[in-house]
Amino acid sequence: MKDNISKPKITIGLPSYNGANTIQRAIDSLVNQTYSNFELIISDDDSSDSTSEICQKYKLTDKRIKFIKNKDRKGWINNFIYLLDQAQTEYFMWAAQDDYWDPKFIEKNIQVLESNSKFVGSISDIKLVGNNMKNYTSNNSEIKFLRDYIGTYEEKIQYILQFNWIANLYSVFRTEQIKKSIIRKKFASWDFALLLNLVKFGDLNVLDDILMFKDTGGVTSEKSLIKLLKTQRLGWFKTYFPYVPITIWCLKNLGLKIFIKNNAYFRYQNFHSGKKIIRELIINIDKE
Repeated sequence: MKDNISKPKITIGLPSYNGANTIQRAIDSLVNQTYSNFELIISDDDSSDSTSEICQKYKLTDKRIKFIKNKDRKGWINNFIYLLDQAQTEYFMWAAQDDYWDPKFIEKNIQVLESNSKFVGSISDIKLVGNNMKNYTSNNSEIKFLRDYIGTYEEKIQYILQFNWIANLYSVFRTEQIKKSIIRKKFASWDFALLLNLVKFGDLNVLDDILMFKDTGGVTSEKSLIKLLKTQRLGWFKTYFPYVPITIWCLKNLGLKIFIKNNAYFRYQNFHSGKKIIRELIINIDKE
């Protein structure tokens, strides 16, 4: 694809934290995209490993790369928001430090957005790779891990809640629409709420081609839900009652009709997360 390199068309926001083992692979696959008219902004969340040194080297050799190191940990939600706030381009995508992409990933997804105005985001199908496959499936090549969100607003809401996986967060988005959808309050399942907001403005596309590879070694594997939530500094209530805030958010923002229609989903999620929190607390008491 021919690019006008004088002004970037897309901003890639890469949040990092202690990603020395994988971030070089991620950056290499981004700088080698066939669509070269981009800026890559890396925001490091005060890593304690060699992530910063690796990123600094790339910054010195490629003018499209900007690197910011936070002095204090923001947490992943604040880091995602910060990167989006930096974008002044027509398109935007978040990139995870442990993922990598086929060279045509950006080109093909931008082509979709430029040829179909109803889509506010586009991503390819993905393939799971890495050493943690046993937690997913032994036959991952036959399973689609993403789906299109197309239809009425109510239908798209139901699809997102039922499918219950938010890899679409790593789509190529129209910057204007994703900025309108951003939520500046932190709570568990913030990413689900963001997608629920976004589909008000249009549909989300998934290409049939597998152009994105997600490393299962980087998929959150923290066994303690409490410890995972504490890293986000959400406060005690949002940590010990993690699904209550998004339930309240959905009631306020999706409308009473849609909320009631999907109330079984919210009851299940609150019960399931509550049960897990109680189990962890009992285990910790026994250990003491």
